[in-house]
Amino acid sequence: MFGPEFNRKRAEEEREKGIRRVAENSQDFLKEARRVARLLLEVRPTIIMDDVRKHCTLDPLHPNAWGAVFKHKDFQWTGQMRQSDIVTRHGGLQRVWRRRINGNAD
Repeated sequence: MFGPEFNRKRAEEEREKGIRRVAENSQDFLKEARRVARLLLEVRPTIIMDDVRKHCTLDPLHPNAWGAVFKHKDFQWTGQMRQSDIVTRHGGLQRVWRRRINGNAD
């Protein structure tokens, strides 16, 4: 039978593999985007990727590099989601992030 393969665990593994691969080629971009995220989190308790995109001065070499920005020990997902305001994202949901302090969420 033809059609998509359904396997959530494998799909998530492949997503993570792709993010790692694109991150390896986007170190300058990730450094800047994470700097922006940290600065934003100094003045507000939570942010979404839209916030970083509004203020980041660099564009990634590949758009998937945005997915690696919060893959860092400094950030923690709050468990909440908010809709994107970026037109091309069509109101898609984004994770809400906060700063991780001393390896623990506050």
